Amino acid sequence: MTGTEHRVLSLRLEAAPAPVPVRGVFVYRTERPYEISLDFEGAGMHLAHWVFSRELLLDGQICATGEGDVQVWPRWKGTEPRVFLAFSNGEQSCVVSARAKDVRELCRRMTELVPRGLEHRHYDLDAELSALLPS
Repeated sequence: MTGTEHRVLSLRLEAAPAPVPVRGVFVYRTERPYEISLDFEGAGMHLAHWVFSRELLLDGQICATGEGDVQVWPRWKGTEPRVFLAFSNGEQSCVVSARAKDVRELCRRMTELVPRGLEHRHYDLDAELSALLPS
């Protein structure tokens, strides 16, 4: 079974002195079960594209996770629980946040499509490696 979850979330670019609204377009495809893509849109234009491990988003709604380019963590202070995502390419970085309930719903849908631990049923890693290696 192949499927796609396409979800647009309202994000906040956590920049000083005040957060800036940004659209986050998340796409999860069952034929690429280990990853999720995120496109940032704002001011009527495409700002950035990231592909990262879905495990970061799944785990990051509960505890801080990730090293290097992408990090995710929850923040339960204030009136609205949020999930923060930090992105860095070595030269530039940004931190965005989404409402925790929106992230939870996206994660619920991803795990409906491909339950944790069953990703290998949707992606043949051996076939991918064989295609890359010389015969």
